[in-house]
Amino acid sequence: MTKTIRQKQFRGVFNGFRKNKSGMAAVEFALIVPLLLAMYLGTVEISTGITVNKRAARVASTVADLVTQQSEVDRKTLDAMLEIGAAIMFPYTADQPKITIVGIDVDEDHPEGGEIIWSRRYNKGKFDNGLGSGNGTKIGVPKRLIIDETFLVKVTTEIEYRPIVTWALGSKTDSNGNTYTAIDMSEEYWLRPRITDTVKCSDC
Repeated sequence: MTKTIRQKQFRGVFNGFRKNKSGMAAVEFALIVPLLLAMYLGTVEISTGITVNKRAARVASTVADLVTQQSEVDRKTLDAMLEIGAAIMFPYTADQPKITIVGIDVDEDHPEGGEIIWSRRYNKGKFDNGLGSGNGTKIGVPKRLIIDETFLVKVTTEIEYRPIVTWALGSKTDSNGNTYTAIDMSEEYWLRPRITDTVKCSDC
């Protein structure tokens, strides 16, 4: 008898909870909002990351195209081209790119296929000689591009993409100084001179 009464009481309480729908929308909203926010931020991050990567490729392509249309350049000219390349990354301003131009002498006698003749680099707002100039430094060249006694211009764009969710965390670095709240992106282009066989740099 007592057991039956308790069962009826339990059923009554349960049915009361089941029929009482006040506050259900608030509970559902609280459960769904985090998922919707995660999906939204994920979509934004992916699309922004793809855009930044495409711009990095466009920087390398544009700078390489400008250099290979010249018969001779100097540091001032190369610096102007590098600044044009850096401007392509706008409006992404969370980090400045590193853009490196390398003039390469291609010869089958070189162990890795190429030797650096001159180089210039835009390093996050500052200019330097990049990978060196005329010091006999060897550089690897893709096998399909190794044609004896030719010249190549290689342009590499490197940038650290910082997702929006890491902005609140700040810049964190490991013991080697590497930032681990950013994604390293890199694109490179290899082009041959269009006007002459070699693009010379007068003061590199």
